[in-house]
Amino acid sequence: MSHGLKLLSAAMGLAVLFGGSLWIVVQIYINEMNERRLQELLQTAIVRMERQIDLAVIGMGELVATGPFDCSVEDRKAMEQVAFLSASIREIRVDSANGGCWGHDGRDEVFGSSLTTIPVLPATNPAYELATLKLANWQGLMVRWKRDNGSITALLASSGMLFDLLSSELRDHASLELSLQDGRIFSQYLPESGAQAVGDDPVQFGAASDRYPIQVELRINSDTFSTWNRIPEPAILGFAALMSGVFGFLSARGLVRPASRLDEMDEALAKGHIQPHFQPLFSLEDNHVTGFEMLARWIKPDGTSISPAVFIPLAEDEHRIDPLIFSLLIQAGEQIGNLLRADAALKMSFNITPAQLLSDGFVERLTKQIDAAGLPRHSLVLEITERQPIADVEKALMVSGRLAELGLRIAIDDAGTGHNGLSSLHALQANYLKIDKYFIDGVTLNRKSFVLVEALVSLGEQFGMTVIAEGIESEDQLVKLRELGIREGQGFVFSRPLPANQLVKLIEEKKRQPMRAA
Repeated sequence: MSHGLKLLSAAMGLAVLFGGSLWIVVQIYINEMNERRLQELLQTAIVRMERQIDLAVIGMGELVATGPFDCSVEDRKAMEQVAFLSASIREIRVDSANGGCWGHDGRDEVFGSSLTTIPVLPATNPAYELATLKLANWQGLMVRWKRDNGSITALLASSGMLFDLLSSELRDHASLELSLQDGRIFSQYLPESGAQAVGDDPVQFGAASDRYPIQVELRINSDTFSTWNRIPEPAILGFAALMSGVFGFLSARGLVRPASRLDEMDEALAKGHIQPHFQPLFSLEDNHVTGFEMLARWIKPDGTSISPAVFIPLAEDEHRIDPLIFSLLIQAGEQIGNLLRADAALKMSFNITPAQLLSDGFVERLTKQIDAAGLPRHSLVLEITERQPIADVEKALMVSGRLAELGLRIAIDDAGTGHNGLSSLHALQANYLKIDKYFIDGVTLNRKSFVLVEALVSLGEQFGMTVIAEGIESEDQLVKLRELGIREGQGFVFSRPLPANQLVKLIEEKKRQPMRAA
């Protein structure tokens, strides 16, 4: 048999084998993709409900700040104001040694003794407890804040929280339920045709909060799920046939598969293609540069770039986040080390994950790299995001203390958006509180965002932290943030992230300019 025939025969055999395997892999991939999308949907429902509870707690905290309650006219007005401004609170009640009252008259007749008789479940923070409340004309979630001299109870309307989560393909064949962890439902979505549209043997998915005793459950008609997001069979067959032929031919010739994205990242780290850029921090009062945040930028040799939204999660998932940060620190030492050593007032921050912070030997590995890079420790700030939970608060407290002893400072990043809340303030002993762009965007648009930023500023000041605003994009935002007492910020209104040479040039220019009055 000629070489060509042998090659063709081998290619055909490999193509058939690959085609069958590809068919199975495609089906598995589609199933996994659909399941991942649905889990993300459920997590969105949990985060949405957590945020509603957090906003209610902030509102109750505003009442606490006004002082002791005796249900006077002024006290009732304060309660009404908190409920009016809150996006989540529908009714509010205060109980203290001086008695108890609702924000509106007549609520005792509606709710009666139900608030004291319904079973409650504690949150991770035992000061808060939750219960469902269902009356003839009202259903929702009760959040109670237990205090030494009484309690504050907020009722949250939750009936409309689930409808918009489902895509149009699933909406008529799926149900969603938000419930407490003992099964009591406080929000539910059913298709218009009723529960029968879901079927007797639905596919089920669930998720739960790690902060509050709430959970969400999704049920989808099994036939609907089996066809959802499926590529039409002719398209799959055509694709499989094409790929099988290509694979069979290339395999028969002994060619090697192309490099994966992880292989590309390892090569980019080795060759220094992932480089530091620097987002300046500036004073809102006089516009001078107070520091900068180090960010990662992957620029390929052909000039194209890979988004951090792609490679940062890959680095975290594949245990490359330490090598990535350490590579950036070495480059930063070479590029802007002299700048930091010459001006002790400048600070450089960079992001680490809670998992990194808690990993064994992280402090020693980090300080070794910092010293090798020639970066002054007193100039460095470690930013720890609130978007990921701190698994071990006690260990975090110990590690943050060790970092402080070594001259490093800590910032809480994305404040107000994540899992940790007050626990991170205690565990990290942070020096800086960075308010997330999500809240800054709304500070000039609505009163609620303004109040939330005001509360975060007050919280930071009480903990002795410098408050920094992220993502400032307009002069109007600058004016509002100054009114709130924020003195430092970063955002496109001042500068986009810059390579080191442009950063140095910007700082030199700002030094030559007269300080701008606020």
